[in-house]
Amino acid sequence: MAEIYSLLHHFVLDMTNILMVILELIGAAIIVYISLITFYKFLRLNYYKTSTELRIRLGRGIAMGLQFYLAAEILRLITIRDTEDIYIVGAVILLHVIVTVLVSWEVHHSVKSVVEEEELDEHCRNC
Repeated sequence: MAEIYSLLHHFVLDMTNILMVILELIGAAIIVYISLITFYKFLRLNYYKTSTELRIRLGRGIAMGLQFYLAAEILRLITIRDTEDIYIVGAVILLHVIVTVLVSWEVHHSVKSVVEEEELDEHCRNC
């Protein structure tokens, strides 16, 4: 019975480690992809156009990538062995949450700015 328990334990740990790596790679791929696309679109902008919409898309992409990293950190909770690991994983999760909230706030603020700019443009056209 102890051998089966040990075998299952190692299987779960190995699968968890594989899933963590996959989730981290997906998160990194999303962030790199959205960054490259945003940079390409930024280079194509004329100087008189605003980059606020690009910032919104970049912020949303970063937030999505961070969600995958957060999922990997939550899975890391399965592999914890002692209290020091709990503190480290807790600090990492807290940092991920703070960054995600800040990125979401920036996106919300940018969307609000775009709406205000469009309203001002419409008002100026009517004058």
